[in-house]
Amino acid sequence: MPFPYLTTRLRAALFRPIDIAWLVLFRIGAGVLIATEHLGAVIMGHPQQYLAARHHFTYLLAPLPDLSAPALYAFYAATIGAGLAVAAGWHYRLAAAVLTVGTWWIFLLDSTGYINHHYLFCLIAGLLLVLPAHRAASLDGRAGRVTPSPTAPAWTRYLLLGQVSIVYFFAGLAKLNPDWLAARPLTIWLGHKGNWWLIGPLLTTAWLPWLMSYAGLLLDLFITPLLLWRRTRPWAYGAAAFFHLSNVAIFGLGTFPWFSLLMTALFFDPDFPRHLPGAVGRWFRQRVPQPTAADVITIPSPLLLRTVVLGLTVYAAVQIAVPLRHFLYPGEVHWTEQGHNFAWHMMLRNKDSNAQFRVRFAADGHEEVADLSQLLSPRQRKFADFPDNLLRVAHWLAEDYRAQGRPLAAVYVDSQVSLNGRPAKPFIAPDVNLLDYEPTLAPAAWLTAAPPL
Repeated sequence: MPFPYLTTRLRAALFRPIDIAWLVLFRIGAGVLIATEHLGAVIMGHPQQYLAARHHFTYLLAPLPDLSAPALYAFYAATIGAGLAVAAGWHYRLAAAVLTVGTWWIFLLDSTGYINHHYLFCLIAGLLLVLPAHRAASLDGRAGRVTPSPTAPAWTRYLLLGQVSIVYFFAGLAKLNPDWLAARPLTIWLGHKGNWWLIGPLLTTAWLPWLMSYAGLLLDLFITPLLLWRRTRPWAYGAAAFFHLSNVAIFGLGTFPWFSLLMTALFFDPDFPRHLPGAVGRWFRQRVPQPTAADVITIPSPLLLRTVVLGLTVYAAVQIAVPLRHFLYPGEVHWTEQGHNFAWHMMLRNKDSNAQFRVRFAADGHEEVADLSQLLSPRQRKFADFPDNLLRVAHWLAEDYRAQGRPLAAVYVDSQVSLNGRPAKPFIAPDVNLLDYEPTLAPAAWLTAAPPL
């Protein structure tokens, strides 16, 4: 680096030793919650649903091969075991590597099952791989496989605080759309809960969707600066806790609300786990050594300093650019779905869709309605929300008919989609031959325009 003053300031900022207690808590919580999420998926039958499908809607940039039952269950078992090993700090680097591969592989198997917090788990698993979270209160430390340390370099905390801040900010930015500001999605979802015991009448009041919509918007946009300011931090965390626990009560959302509370807590001082009440705080005070005045900044080599600065810069740039990519596509993102995933667009749209495919035979030109019952599993019926998946089904139909010796000249789709309670309208014009197109990252010019917002 050509500027000595800047290098000195960077070294002091990034490698300042801070109490490692926060990182130990995060390691334990993240490992246990990721393992629990995947164990819950097995209990709920997600692997069985995957295996029941003849075809899978993989991601365009990650066309993974289909997995057999033994391989799929091995991935789940390895991921669950690796999460628990990370939590315990047992062969930590290897466990974090297995956790990273396992979470990403399972996540990328089928795009119709995209969930924002599964994507977040994948990112966090990768970050755990580079964090020295096993330097205290770990089985690696007890076994002598790693040198114990009461501190961690400050850049590790900046990395995780940056990640959670990005999630909150882009979740709030995405809510600045006409449908969310008109409380449409929450009105639909809460309207289905009127038969709930005790709170059903409250959930179906006219004002609650509006209150929840604007409270969620304001929390996502302003939670980070309020957490960074010490005087408002406890109040901001209390608001976040109320928000996430409300989501648990109303929507469930698996382990995501609990994981959000864990990550949001990282805004407190690095030693905050030592001050937690009861057995938890006592465990940290007993098991995690207290930093002393003798702990000084580790002088990194120029190569290490450059590596950390470059790594943080590239990671931040990617995490900011990916959620903004939908602005490169024409049309309403919640209609086209292009750029919707990986952008922290959380619970922003409700879609009801259906699709019926018509095939035209090359030999005589006659048409018939295709039977999808042998092509798709019941769990995959939501594919009709996504234009790329409609193209894939069309090409799968063409392959099937070709294998039967009945080649097709065209595949059409009568696709109706309702966005956030509006009247259903065609997603694709019924005279568009889907065989003329391939799934790509390019704008889908063959889609119809979104209904007025």
